Amino acid sequence: MSGTPLTLTFPPGAALVAGCGNIGSAVARCLARAGVPVMVTYFENEPRAATLAAELSAQGAVAEARRCDFADSAAVRELLGAAAARFGRVQAVIYCSGPPIPFLTVRQMPPELLARHLECDTLGCFRLFHHALPLLAAGGGGSLTACVTMANQRTLETDGLSAMPKAAVESLVRQVAAEEAAHGIRANAVALGWVGGFADSFAAARSYTAAMSGPQAAPTRALMEHLMALIRMGRPGTPAEVAHIVAFLASQQASYVTGCLVPAAGGATL
Repeated sequence: MSGTPLTLTFPPGAALVAGCGNIGSAVARCLARAGVPVMVTYFENEPRAATLAAELSAQGAVAEARRCDFADSAAVRELLGAAAARFGRVQAVIYCSGPPIPFLTVRQMPPELLARHLECDTLGCFRLFHHALPLLAAGGGGSLTACVTMANQRTLETDGLSAMPKAAVESLVRQVAAEEAAHGIRANAVALGWVGGFADSFAAARSYTAAMSGPQAAPTRALMEHLMALIRMGRPGTPAEVAHIVAFLASQQASYVTGCLVPAAGGATL
């Protein structure tokens, strides 16, 4: 029996992808290849963002890179205005950003360090969504998606600097989903497990962490062994696998999906 292949479709307008790391870049590629105009942001890594935008443009996509400091509310508002001016309408806003995470127990964690992560990550996402809401509503609705962490479904020792700020982002997503559905705005989150990064197999991860030195070596090895024991699928995920979930959540095929947390963790939260 033959049928029509499932194709994702998207509302008119562009997607703003916050962050050009492994996940943000994969999301931008996935959406651009589906015909969605994309603006991707960077903070420090301009060469990476510019290379990504050039790659997508060379493939016939409409893509642009723009710097933004999500700690600066005025800069976030300006970013969204620039995206609307450039593309006419923004229909999807996707948060794939956040600072590097040192592995520390709560006892080891200076309060000032947690405050910086809350400022950069939790409040960064809040500023983006807060300023995006009027823009999406004015365009007839749209979607917000945040990349968070599986560590709020399965506690990982020493990973609190990831889990605590992202827990607040999860709460933000549910709050927005409840308040904004009447305005045609959906909000969802994807809870990431071990996705890409420094190794694409358990064997490669063990080789990499065995060669590490310094204060982060032992907690990194311990955390990776814990994760490997939890992941039912026996391998790390890929950025492209996450990007496919994000693309679905931004698509018209997910038009009745809001307030959801979708794990992308290879069964590690079971």
